[in-house]
Amino acid sequence: MNANTEISPHQAGAHDLGRDAEIIQDISNWLIDQGLQGGEFEAILSGFCERLALAGMYMQRAMIGMRTLHPSVDANTFVWTDGGEVASESATLGQSGNTGWKNSPLYPMIETGDYSRRFRLEDGNQEFDYPILVDLKKEGGTDYLARVTRFTIGAVQSVETGLISSWATNRPGGFSDHEIRLLDRLIPRLALTAKTLLTQEIAENVLDTYVGPDAGRRIMGGDIRRGSLDVIRAVLIYADLRGFTSMTDSVERDALAPMLDSYFEQMVPPVVERGGQVLKFLGDGLLATFNLEDQPRDSVCQVALQTGMETLSRVRRLNEKRKSQGLPVLELDIALHLGDVLYGNVGAAGRQDFTVIGPAVNEASRLEALCQELGHHLLVSESFARAATACADQLIPLGRHELRGVRRAQEIYTVDLDGFDLT
Repeated sequence: MNANTEISPHQAGAHDLGRDAEIIQDISNWLIDQGLQGGEFEAILSGFCERLALAGMYMQRAMIGMRTLHPSVDANTFVWTDGGEVASESATLGQSGNTGWKNSPLYPMIETGDYSRRFRLEDGNQEFDYPILVDLKKEGGTDYLARVTRFTIGAVQSVETGLISSWATNRPGGFSDHEIRLLDRLIPRLALTAKTLLTQEIAENVLDTYVGPDAGRRIMGGDIRRGSLDVIRAVLIYADLRGFTSMTDSVERDALAPMLDSYFEQMVPPVVERGGQVLKFLGDGLLATFNLEDQPRDSVCQVALQTGMETLSRVRRLNEKRKSQGLPVLELDIALHLGDVLYGNVGAAGRQDFTVIGPAVNEASRLEALCQELGHHLLVSESFARAATACADQLIPLGRHELRGVRRAQEIYTVDLDGFDLT
Protein backbone atom coordinates (compact mmCIF):
# COMPACT_ATOMS: atom_id res chain seq x y z
CA MET A 1 0.00 0.00 0.00
CA ASN A 2 1.42 3.39 -1.02
CA ALA A 3 1.96 5.99 1.69
CA ASN A 4 -0.27 8.45 -0.20
CA THR A 5 -3.13 6.02 -0.81
CA GLU A 6 -6.40 7.57 0.26
CA ILE A 7 -8.22 5.69 2.98
CA SER A 8 -11.89 6.19 3.68
CA PRO A 9 -12.84 7.32 7.18
CA HIS A 10 -14.59 4.00 7.70
CA GLN A 11 -11.56 2.00 6.55
CA ALA A 12 -9.22 4.05 8.74
CA GLY A 13 -11.58 3.59 11.69
CA ALA A 14 -11.27 7.27 12.60
CA HIS A 15 -13.22 7.51 15.84
CA ASP A 16 -15.48 4.59 14.88
CA LEU A 17 -15.41 2.56 18.08
CA GLY A 18 -17.35 -0.30 16.52
CA ARG A 19 -14.85 -0.52 13.70
CA ASP A 20 -11.95 -0.37 16.17
CA ALA A 21 -13.40 -3.26 18.14
CA GLU A 22 -13.77 -5.25 14.93
CA ILE A 23 -10.17 -4.56 13.88
CA ILE A 24 -8.80 -5.48 17.31
CA GLN A 25 -10.86 -8.66 17.43
CA ASP A 26 -9.91 -9.77 13.91
CA ILE A 27 -6.18 -9.21 14.46
CA SER A 28 -6.36 -10.74 17.95
CA ASN A 29 -8.04 -13.86 16.57
CA TRP A 30 -5.32 -14.15 13.95
CA LEU A 31 -2.59 -13.74 16.59
CA ILE A 32 -4.23 -16.45 18.72
CA ASP A 33 -4.20 -18.83 15.75
CA GLN A 34 -0.51 -18.09 15.13
CA GLY A 35 0.33 -18.80 18.76
CA LEU A 36 -1.68 -22.03 18.80
CA GLN A 37 -0.26 -23.25 15.49
CA GLY A 38 3.32 -22.33 16.29
CA GLY A 39 3.92 -19.80 13.53
CA GLU A 40 7.28 -18.22 12.69
CA PHE A 41 8.27 -14.81 14.04
CA GLU A 42 8.96 -13.51 10.53
CA ALA A 43 5.53 -14.52 9.24
CA ILE A 44 3.78 -13.12 12.31
CA LEU A 45 5.44 -9.70 12.06
CA SER A 46 4.74 -9.55 8.32
CA GLY A 47 1.12 -10.63 8.73
CA PHE A 48 0.60 -8.19 11.61
CA CYS A 49 1.83 -5.25 9.51
CA GLU A 50 -0.28 -6.31 6.52
CA ARG A 51 -3.40 -6.42 8.69
CA LEU A 52 -2.62 -3.01 10.12
CA ALA A 53 -2.34 -1.68 6.55
CA LEU A 54 -5.75 -3.13 5.69
CA ALA A 55 -7.09 -1.31 8.74
CA GLY A 56 -5.64 1.95 7.37
CA MET A 57 -2.42 2.16 9.39
CA TYR A 58 0.48 2.38 6.95
CA MET A 59 3.90 1.22 8.15
CA GLN A 60 7.24 2.13 6.63
CA ARG A 61 9.18 -0.15 8.98
CA ALA A 62 8.44 -2.36 11.98
CA MET A 63 10.80 -4.16 14.35
CA ILE A 64 10.30 -6.66 17.17
CA GLY A 65 13.00 -8.11 19.41
CA MET A 66 13.23 -10.51 22.34
CA ARG A 67 15.89 -11.88 24.61
CA THR A 68 16.11 -15.65 24.59
CA LEU A 69 17.78 -18.42 26.57
CA HIS A 70 20.56 -19.95 24.51
CA PRO A 71 24.21 -20.78 25.25
CA SER A 72 25.48 -18.38 22.58
CA VAL A 73 22.55 -16.18 21.48
CA ASP A 74 21.36 -13.33 23.69
CA ALA A 75 18.55 -11.84 21.61
CA ASN A 76 16.73 -12.12 18.29
CA THR A 77 15.38 -9.22 16.26
CA PHE A 78 13.08 -9.15 13.22
CA VAL A 79 12.70 -6.12 10.94
CA TRP A 80 9.86 -5.71 8.41
CA THR A 81 9.95 -3.07 5.68
CA ASP A 82 7.17 -1.91 3.41
CA GLY A 83 8.40 -4.14 0.62
CA GLY A 84 7.16 -7.09 2.67
CA GLU A 85 10.61 -8.50 3.45
CA VAL A 86 11.55 -9.52 7.01
CA ALA A 87 15.22 -9.59 8.03
CA SER A 88 16.22 -11.48 11.17
CA GLU A 89 19.36 -11.12 13.24
CA SER A 90 20.73 -12.86 16.31
CA ALA A 91 22.94 -11.06 18.78
CA THR A 92 25.48 -13.29 20.46
CA LEU A 93 26.25 -12.97 24.15
CA GLY A 94 29.44 -11.15 23.30
CA GLN A 95 27.51 -8.60 21.22
CA SER A 96 24.88 -7.78 23.83
CA GLY A 97 26.66 -4.58 24.77
CA ASN A 98 27.56 -3.48 21.24
CA THR A 99 27.33 0.16 20.23
CA GLY A 100 24.56 -0.50 17.69
CA TRP A 101 22.16 -1.51 20.44
CA LYS A 102 23.33 1.21 22.81
CA ASN A 103 22.83 3.83 20.10
CA SER A 104 19.22 2.83 19.51
CA PRO A 105 16.19 4.67 20.99
CA LEU A 106 15.21 1.44 22.77
CA TYR A 107 18.32 1.17 24.94
CA PRO A 108 17.56 4.15 27.24
CA MET A 109 13.96 2.93 27.51
CA ILE A 110 15.16 -0.32 29.05
CA GLU A 111 17.62 1.53 31.28
CA THR A 112 15.14 4.11 32.59
CA GLY A 113 11.91 2.11 32.58
CA ASP A 114 10.28 4.59 30.20
CA TYR A 115 8.52 2.00 28.05
CA SER A 116 6.77 4.32 25.59
CA ARG A 117 8.45 6.92 23.36
CA ARG A 118 7.62 8.83 20.19
CA PHE A 119 9.79 10.79 17.76
CA ARG A 120 8.20 13.07 15.16
CA LEU A 121 10.65 12.78 12.28
CA GLU A 122 9.15 15.42 9.97
CA ASP A 123 10.03 18.23 12.38
CA GLY A 124 12.66 19.96 10.28
CA ASN A 125 14.19 21.79 13.24
CA GLN A 126 14.92 18.73 15.34
CA GLU A 127 18.23 16.86 15.22
CA PHE A 128 18.31 13.21 16.24
CA ASP A 129 21.14 11.42 18.05
CA TYR A 130 20.01 7.93 17.05
CA PRO A 131 21.30 6.59 13.69
CA ILE A 132 18.08 4.69 12.95
CA LEU A 133 16.04 7.88 13.24
CA VAL A 134 18.48 9.78 11.03
CA ASP A 135 18.24 7.04 8.38
CA LEU A 136 14.45 6.83 8.53
CA LYS A 137 14.15 10.60 8.19
CA LYS A 138 16.42 10.54 5.12
CA GLU A 139 14.10 7.91 3.63
CA GLY A 140 11.10 10.17 4.15
CA GLY A 141 10.01 8.89 7.54
CA THR A 142 7.61 11.11 9.44
CA ASP A 143 6.92 9.34 12.75
CA TYR A 144 8.52 6.69 14.97
CA LEU A 145 7.00 4.88 17.96
CA ALA A 146 8.93 2.65 20.38
CA ARG A 147 7.38 0.34 22.95
CA VAL A 148 8.61 -2.16 25.56
CA THR A 149 6.19 -4.85 26.73
CA ARG A 150 7.61 -6.80 29.66
CA PHE A 151 6.81 -10.45 30.36
CA THR A 152 8.36 -13.42 32.17
CA ILE A 153 8.71 -17.00 31.00
CA GLY A 154 8.04 -19.64 33.63
CA ALA A 155 11.04 -20.18 35.88
CA VAL A 156 13.17 -17.79 33.79
CA GLN A 157 11.92 -14.78 35.73
CA SER A 158 15.46 -13.69 36.54
CA VAL A 159 16.11 -13.25 32.80
CA GLU A 160 15.01 -9.77 31.78
CA THR A 161 12.87 -10.34 28.72
CA GLY A 162 9.78 -9.18 26.90
CA LEU A 163 8.91 -7.70 23.51
CA ILE A 164 10.64 -4.55 22.34
CA SER A 165 9.08 -3.02 19.25
CA SER A 166 9.33 0.02 17.03
CA TRP A 167 6.94 1.29 14.37
CA ALA A 168 7.66 3.90 11.71
CA THR A 169 5.63 5.54 8.95
CA ASN A 170 6.39 7.96 6.13
CA ARG A 171 2.82 9.13 5.73
CA PRO A 172 2.51 12.93 5.93
CA GLY A 173 1.50 13.93 9.43
CA GLY A 174 2.71 10.66 10.92
CA PHE A 175 0.52 8.47 13.11
CA SER A 176 -2.77 9.87 14.30
CA ASP A 177 -3.64 9.72 17.99
CA HIS A 178 -6.36 7.26 17.09
CA GLU A 179 -3.85 4.97 15.32
CA ILE A 180 -1.50 5.07 18.29
CA ARG A 181 -4.30 4.07 20.64
CA LEU A 182 -5.21 1.20 18.33
CA LEU A 183 -1.59 0.05 18.09
CA ASP A 184 -1.17 0.22 21.87
CA ARG A 185 -4.19 -2.06 22.24
CA LEU A 186 -2.71 -4.59 19.81
CA ILE A 187 0.97 -4.67 20.86
CA PRO A 188 0.29 -6.60 24.14
CA ARG A 189 -1.60 -9.20 22.09
CA LEU A 190 1.35 -9.46 19.72
CA ALA A 191 3.63 -9.81 22.78
CA LEU A 192 1.50 -12.66 24.13
CA THR A 193 1.82 -14.57 20.86
CA ALA A 194 5.57 -13.85 20.80
CA LYS A 195 5.84 -15.13 24.37
CA THR A 196 4.14 -18.40 23.37
CA LEU A 197 6.57 -18.96 20.51
CA LEU A 198 9.56 -17.83 22.59
CA THR A 199 8.66 -20.30 25.35
CA GLN A 200 8.68 -23.12 22.78
CA GLU A 201 11.97 -21.88 21.31
CA ILE A 202 13.61 -21.70 24.74
CA ALA A 203 12.46 -25.23 25.58
CA GLU A 204 13.96 -26.53 22.33
CA ASN A 205 17.19 -24.57 22.88
CA VAL A 206 17.60 -25.97 26.38
CA LEU A 207 16.95 -29.55 25.26
CA ASP A 208 19.30 -29.25 22.27
CA THR A 209 21.98 -27.84 24.58
CA TYR A 210 21.72 -30.42 27.33
CA VAL A 211 20.63 -33.66 25.62
CA GLY A 212 21.31 -33.07 21.90
CA PRO A 213 19.01 -32.32 18.95
CA ASP A 214 17.77 -35.87 18.29
CA ALA A 215 17.06 -36.64 21.94
CA GLY A 216 15.53 -33.17 22.29
CA ARG A 217 13.13 -33.80 19.39
CA ARG A 218 12.11 -37.13 20.87
CA ILE A 219 11.48 -35.61 24.29
CA MET A 220 9.48 -32.69 22.85
CA GLY A 221 7.56 -35.26 20.81
CA GLY A 222 6.36 -36.96 23.99
CA ASP A 223 8.95 -39.72 24.33
CA ILE A 224 9.33 -39.28 28.12
CA ARG A 225 7.98 -42.52 29.54
CA ARG A 226 10.51 -44.28 31.76
CA GLY A 227 11.67 -47.54 30.25
CA SER A 228 10.77 -46.41 26.74
CA LEU A 229 13.87 -47.65 24.91
CA ASP A 230 14.67 -48.40 21.29
CA VAL A 231 17.38 -50.78 20.12
CA ILE A 232 19.59 -48.96 17.63
CA ARG A 233 22.74 -49.94 15.80
CA ALA A 234 25.28 -47.19 16.34
CA VAL A 235 28.90 -46.17 16.21
CA LEU A 236 30.06 -45.06 19.64
CA ILE A 237 32.75 -42.49 20.31
CA TYR A 238 34.09 -42.57 23.84
CA ALA A 239 36.62 -39.82 24.54
CA ASP A 240 38.49 -39.00 27.74
CA LEU A 241 41.11 -36.44 28.72
CA ARG A 242 44.08 -38.31 30.14
CA GLY A 243 45.38 -37.01 33.46
CA PHE A 244 42.66 -34.48 34.22
CA THR A 245 41.79 -36.00 37.61
CA SER A 246 45.38 -35.78 38.86
CA MET A 247 45.75 -32.28 37.41
CA THR A 248 42.88 -30.98 39.54
CA ASP A 249 45.23 -31.03 42.53
CA SER A 250 47.78 -28.74 40.87
CA VAL A 251 45.63 -26.31 38.86
CA GLU A 252 43.84 -23.40 40.49
CA ARG A 253 40.15 -24.11 40.99
CA ASP A 254 39.00 -21.08 38.98
CA ALA A 255 41.05 -22.26 36.00
CA LEU A 256 39.66 -25.82 35.86
CA ALA A 257 36.33 -25.12 34.19
CA PRO A 258 37.75 -22.76 31.52
CA MET A 259 40.48 -25.30 30.76
CA LEU A 260 37.94 -28.11 30.42
CA ASP A 261 35.70 -25.95 28.23
CA SER A 262 38.59 -25.14 25.91
CA TYR A 263 39.14 -28.86 25.28
CA PHE A 264 35.45 -29.61 24.80
CA GLU A 265 35.37 -26.79 22.22
CA GLN A 266 37.75 -28.95 20.18
CA MET A 267 35.94 -32.24 20.86
CA VAL A 268 32.29 -31.39 20.15
CA PRO A 269 32.24 -29.58 16.75
CA PRO A 270 33.79 -32.46 14.74
CA VAL A 271 30.99 -34.74 16.00
CA VAL A 272 28.11 -32.34 15.43
CA GLU A 273 29.32 -31.07 12.06
CA ARG A 274 29.36 -34.64 10.71
CA GLY A 275 25.86 -35.51 11.88
CA GLY A 276 26.65 -37.24 15.16
CA GLN A 277 25.32 -36.26 18.54
CA VAL A 278 27.02 -35.80 21.87
CA LEU A 279 24.81 -37.61 24.37
CA LYS A 280 26.59 -36.64 27.54
CA PHE A 281 29.72 -35.25 29.11
CA LEU A 282 31.42 -37.63 31.48
CA GLY A 283 33.34 -35.28 33.74
CA ASP A 284 36.47 -34.91 31.62
CA GLY A 285 35.19 -36.91 28.66
CA LEU A 286 32.19 -37.43 26.42
CA LEU A 287 30.03 -40.11 24.84
CA ALA A 288 28.82 -39.52 21.27
CA THR A 289 26.97 -41.64 18.72
CA PHE A 290 26.45 -41.94 14.99
CA ASN A 291 23.18 -43.72 14.27
CA LEU A 292 23.50 -46.43 11.61
CA GLU A 293 19.79 -46.55 10.85
CA ASP A 294 19.30 -46.48 7.05
CA GLN A 295 22.97 -45.56 6.64
CA PRO A 296 25.77 -47.64 5.02
CA ARG A 297 27.97 -48.95 7.83
CA ASP A 298 31.24 -48.44 5.98
CA SER A 299 30.59 -44.76 5.21
CA VAL A 300 29.39 -44.04 8.77
CA CYS A 301 32.50 -45.71 10.16
CA GLN A 302 34.68 -43.65 7.87
CA VAL A 303 32.92 -40.47 9.04
CA ALA A 304 33.39 -41.52 12.68
CA LEU A 305 37.07 -42.25 12.08
CA GLN A 306 37.52 -38.85 10.43
CA THR A 307 35.76 -37.31 13.43
CA GLY A 308 38.17 -38.97 15.83
CA MET A 309 41.20 -37.93 13.82
CA GLU A 310 40.08 -34.33 13.42
CA THR A 311 39.36 -34.13 17.15
CA LEU A 312 42.85 -35.35 18.01
CA SER A 313 44.34 -32.90 15.52
CA ARG A 314 42.41 -30.01 17.05
CA VAL A 315 43.47 -30.99 20.57
CA ARG A 316 47.09 -31.21 19.43
CA ARG A 317 46.93 -27.66 18.05
CA LEU A 318 45.28 -26.47 21.26
CA ASN A 319 48.07 -28.04 23.30
CA GLU A 320 50.71 -26.32 21.19
CA LYS A 321 49.02 -22.99 21.85
CA ARG A 322 48.65 -23.67 25.58
CA LYS A 323 52.30 -24.71 25.87
CA SER A 324 53.39 -21.48 24.19
CA GLN A 325 51.39 -19.60 26.84
CA GLY A 326 52.87 -21.59 29.71
CA LEU A 327 49.55 -23.32 30.45
CA PRO A 328 49.12 -26.99 31.45
CA VAL A 329 48.03 -29.41 28.73
CA LEU A 330 46.03 -32.63 28.56
CA GLU A 331 46.18 -35.54 26.16
CA LEU A 332 43.01 -36.98 24.63
CA ASP A 333 42.20 -40.68 24.21
CA ILE A 334 39.40 -41.86 21.91
CA ALA A 335 37.76 -45.27 21.42
CA LEU A 336 35.58 -46.12 18.40
CA HIS A 337 33.18 -49.03 18.71
CA LEU A 338 30.13 -50.37 16.89
CA GLY A 339 27.23 -52.26 18.41
CA ASP A 340 23.61 -52.41 19.47
CA VAL A 341 22.55 -50.05 22.25
CA LEU A 342 19.34 -49.25 24.07
CA TYR A 343 18.43 -45.61 23.38
CA GLY A 344 15.85 -43.81 25.48
CA ASN A 345 14.67 -43.00 29.00
CA VAL A 346 16.42 -44.35 32.06
CA GLY A 347 16.10 -43.17 35.65
CA ALA A 348 13.60 -42.54 38.41
CA ALA A 349 10.01 -41.47 37.84
CA GLY A 350 10.74 -37.80 38.49
CA ARG A 351 14.30 -37.58 37.16
CA GLN A 352 15.34 -39.30 33.95
CA ASP A 353 18.21 -39.35 31.52
CA PHE A 354 17.84 -39.78 27.76
CA THR A 355 20.89 -41.81 26.86
CA VAL A 356 22.29 -45.06 25.52
CA ILE A 357 22.97 -48.10 27.67
CA GLY A 358 24.06 -51.67 27.10
CA PRO A 359 27.15 -53.87 26.76
CA ALA A 360 28.42 -51.91 23.74
CA VAL A 361 28.69 -48.73 25.84
CA ASN A 362 30.66 -50.59 28.51
CA GLU A 363 32.96 -52.09 25.87
CA ALA A 364 33.67 -48.64 24.41
CA SER A 365 34.61 -47.42 27.87
CA ARG A 366 36.91 -50.40 28.48
CA LEU A 367 38.52 -49.91 25.06
CA GLU A 368 39.30 -46.27 25.80
CA ALA A 369 40.94 -47.32 29.07
CA LEU A 370 43.49 -49.35 27.04
CA CYS A 371 44.79 -46.28 25.18
CA GLN A 372 47.47 -45.37 27.71
CA GLU A 373 48.49 -48.98 28.25
CA LEU A 374 48.95 -49.58 24.51
CA GLY A 375 50.54 -46.18 23.89
CA HIS A 376 47.99 -44.88 21.37
CA HIS A 377 45.51 -42.01 21.47
CA LEU A 378 42.92 -43.73 19.27
CA LEU A 379 41.78 -47.34 19.42
CA VAL A 380 39.29 -49.09 17.17
CA SER A 381 37.28 -52.16 18.16
CA GLU A 382 37.00 -55.39 16.19
CA SER A 383 33.33 -54.79 15.27
CA PHE A 384 34.11 -51.28 14.06
CA ALA A 385 37.06 -52.51 11.99
CA ARG A 386 34.92 -55.20 10.30
CA ALA A 387 32.40 -52.56 9.22
CA ALA A 388 34.96 -49.92 8.21
CA THR A 389 35.67 -51.42 4.81
CA ALA A 390 36.09 -48.01 3.16
CA CYS A 391 39.12 -47.24 5.32
CA ALA A 392 40.37 -50.74 6.16
CA ASP A 393 43.79 -50.02 4.66
CA GLN A 394 44.32 -47.25 7.22
CA LEU A 395 43.75 -49.47 10.25
CA ILE A 396 46.80 -50.88 12.01
CA PRO A 397 46.28 -54.14 13.95
CA LEU A 398 47.55 -54.23 17.54
CA GLY A 399 46.75 -57.87 18.28
CA ARG A 400 44.15 -59.44 20.57
CA HIS A 401 43.51 -57.90 23.96
CA GLU A 402 41.28 -58.48 26.95
CA LEU A 403 38.76 -55.81 27.85
CA ARG A 404 37.96 -55.66 31.54
CA GLY A 405 34.56 -57.20 32.20
CA VAL A 406 34.22 -58.46 28.60
CA ARG A 407 34.18 -62.23 28.20
CA ARG A 408 36.05 -62.58 24.90
CA ALA A 409 39.34 -61.00 23.90
CA GLN A 410 39.13 -59.06 20.65
CA GLU A 411 41.32 -57.62 17.95
CA ILE A 412 42.24 -53.98 18.56
CA TYR A 413 43.33 -51.51 15.90
CA THR A 414 44.71 -48.00 15.67
CA VAL A 415 45.54 -45.63 12.81
CA ASP A 416 48.53 -43.73 11.55
CA LEU A 417 47.86 -40.28 13.03
CA ASP A 418 50.25 -38.54 10.66
CA GLY A 419 49.09 -40.24 7.48
CA PHE A 420 45.33 -40.03 7.88
CA ASP A 421 43.47 -38.04 5.20
CA LEU A 422 40.73 -35.77 6.64
CA THR A 423 39.36 -34.69 3.26
